[in-house]
Amino acid sequence: MNGKRMITLFACCMLLAGCAAPLVFFGAGTAAGVAGYKYYDGVLNVTYKAAYIDTWDAANRAAKDLQLVVTSAKHDLTEGTIVARRADGDRVTITLRYKSADETVVGIRVGTLGDKDASGTIAEQIRKELFGK
Repeated sequence: MNGKRMITLFACCMLLAGCAAPLVFFGAGTAAGVAGYKYYDGVLNVTYKAAYIDTWDAANRAAKDLQLVVTSAKHDLTEGTIVARRADGDRVTITLRYKSADETVVGIRVGTLGDKDASGTIAEQIRKELFGK
């Protein structure tokens, strides 16, 4: 099956499943390096096909690029958390978890109840930092 048919089939499945929002965030052609994503209970969870420490560095660069004020950034060998504030005062929490040598799960919550669009913007910026524009 060629690439265009795969993308069309994927988009149709996402629309039928009610999960079209990630296509807005990542676009069908720009999801390179993203193994999966799910928005649940106010948190956007994205699995990047990248090493944990590379993803940690990319998340910190993304926060800086998006002009988030980082108030806390701590990590160990398998987990990390970045806490920041947006210009409007909303709290942003980015959690990272080692999944395998080449996969990292990132959870993004914006505000108390979550903001799907803002979380998607941050996820896309992390993707750009990891895999290029």
